[in-house]
Amino acid sequence: MSDTMNKKYLIIILLIPLIMSAVYGHGVDVTADTMVIADETNGQLAKDIADSNGMNISVYKFTSQADVEHILEHAVNNTNKRILMIAYQDSGNEFLKKHSEVSDRVIVVDDVNNDTIEDGLNKIMNAPTQNEESQSSFAVPLFIGLIIGILVGAPIGVLLMKRKK
Repeated sequence: MSDTMNKKYLIIILLIPLIMSAVYGHGVDVTADTMVIADETNGQLAKDIADSNGMNISVYKFTSQADVEHILEHAVNNTNKRILMIAYQDSGNEFLKKHSEVSDRVIVVDDVNNDTIEDGLNKIMNAPTQNEESQSSFAVPLFIGLIIGILVGAPIGVLLMKRKK
């Protein structure tokens, strides 16, 4: 092969990743869909109140505002995510100002005591969520990945096969 052909193939191979659209890599949410955001001062109290009322809810004790903001972002895309905030209320209120569409699934308790926690737990357990059937399944991202893999892999395979001849 000529030197100019090699350069053309090299340029094509380098341009393929630039042409493909960027993938949004926010991260995988490993927390429960129904959860309480707490801190060291009120986490155990929230868990005790939930257990005494027979509520199956996960209580997460956070130590930084950045972690809380990250978890709140998952509520925008995950319509099954329900969050009760009994800590880091400033972050929760700021988040709700920007994303009012999740106000029925993200509840901020500003005055934290036994009654307000119990009331918040009842509200969050009754908050509406989207059915599992209406969300995209695992197959859709799998097929998209396969198509992208074929579109990228086939030209590279052809290039390598021609190069060996």
